[in-house]
Amino acid sequence: MKFIFLLLLIIVPLMMVFLALRSRMVERLFHVLALLCFYSAATVIAGDVYATNAHMTTFTTEIHHFLLNGWFLYPSAYLGVYIPYLLWMGLFSKKN
Repeated sequence: MKFIFLLLLIIVPLMMVFLALRSRMVERLFHVLALLCFYSAATVIAGDVYATNAHMTTFTTEIHHFLLNGWFLYPSAYLGVYIPYLLWMGLFSKKN
């Protein structure tokens, strides 16, 4: 299973690069989606940290509770693919 995840972490960003090099609109869509995902994940983390501090609890289960939140998992999964996409894009894009 780990091998499949590793392959997907290589293949999906490469497919994104292929699509982005063909269409400027797709590239912008990837960037906008990454911004939305970043703010979504950051909001979930900030909210959970605030709730933990407000209740004066610092249990590991309380602090890491946001890892089970879908509003954190899905955007973070996209960002986990988007960052390698940016690295690949830097290799394949034409710079003046």
